[in-house]
Amino acid sequence: WFLLDVSRAIKPLVYQLRQKPEFTAMVSPDNEHVFKQKSFLYGVDCRDAAGYGLWQFAYGSKQPLTPANYAKARAAMMGFKDNSGKLLQVRPNLLVVGGSNEGAARKIAYGEFEAADGGMASNPWKGTAEVLVSSYLL
Repeated sequence: WFLLDVSRAIKPLVYQLRQKPEFTAMVSPDNEHVFKQKSFLYGVDCRDAAGYGLWQFAYGSKQPLTPANYAKARAAMMGFKDNSGKLLQVRPNLLVVGGSNEGAARKIAYGEFEAADGGMASNPWKGTAEVLVSSYLL
């Protein structure tokens, strides 16, 4: 799971679109490939790039997604400092998880209560982040 600060103009991940996608289809019976191969071809031409923005705005963890580990990640991010020792004012606000962690993420980010000392207590993490479920994560 990942915890991100996406509240600023500079993001932890950057996507640059240099040329919009242009779709091409070879479906005309007059086309030599279609005639000889008896198959249609489809393609796309696009120019883009992706890269890292500021690493301080992202935190990745392989630990189980629990309220305690979520709290550690938030504390670590909020403690990031610049070269002069000044806090960067990082405010994590997006929790990115795979389908296997969706339930735990929703309990942390949206749940009213959490289990505590054999009972229930109010959830201190409610509303601290939005949840984004990605099919690219487990």
